[in-house]
Amino acid sequence: MNLLEVRNLSKRFGGLLAVADFNLDLPEGALYGLIGPNGAGKTTVFNLITGVYPPTAGSVKLAGRELVGLPAHRITQRGVARTFQNIRLFGGMTVLDNIKVAFNYRTGYHLWGAVLHGPGFNAREQAITEQAYELLRLFRLESRYDQLAKSLPYGEQRRLEIARALATNPRLLLLDEPAAGMNPREVGELVELIRWVREKFQLTVFLIEHQMRLVMNLCERIQVMDFGETIAEGTPAEIVDNRRVIEAYLGEEEGA
Repeated sequence: MNLLEVRNLSKRFGGLLAVADFNLDLPEGALYGLIGPNGAGKTTVFNLITGVYPPTAGSVKLAGRELVGLPAHRITQRGVARTFQNIRLFGGMTVLDNIKVAFNYRTGYHLWGAVLHGPGFNAREQAITEQAYELLRLFRLESRYDQLAKSLPYGEQRRLEIARALATNPRLLLLDEPAAGMNPREVGELVELIRWVREKFQLTVFLIEHQMRLVMNLCERIQVMDFGETIAEGTPAEIVDNRRVIEAYLGEEEGA
């Protein structure tokens, strides 16, 4: 069964067609990759799926329900979470509060309930704090709970960003270049972390990545974009020998 179905998704910025007729069938529980040269349109696809941009045309369905036209926070509530190429933590907040803020839409009370500490407020806040601590423990960040997020080493900031995404209780996790800025040891650890996250939280994972070691070792299927169009899709073994993919990355002469 497909969790995510994307049909003929397109996005035009003025005269630039950034994404053209993008299609995807992402089965529940799968781990797929999206690759391509810089400027190929990969992050635009993520922005269309998550409601950052409205598409010019096309459909995005999660578990059979249309996402196009919904604001980003409603898409999050439907079960889609993401991370970003450039880490977007709240640097001036503590590690714990970065997790707790992701529980906001699940609190069950509104502004006045929080201001007046209405019935259930304290109990719900305590439950959120306990769940946040548990996520930090699972990601080996519990000892950092009271430190500012901006003070963490880069690899720990990445783990915190993924943990915060999981606090929204997603079914689909989108990872935008999670290995950006990592050294080879950190990339190897990230591969194991993503595998563990998928199994532990029973997620479907769709990632963008330039680190070919990570993509080839991790993804079950890969889709390749160039100049806004899909030029290839298949297993890692099929992609690595695809002539159009080689040309897109190396240029036609070198690819030949």
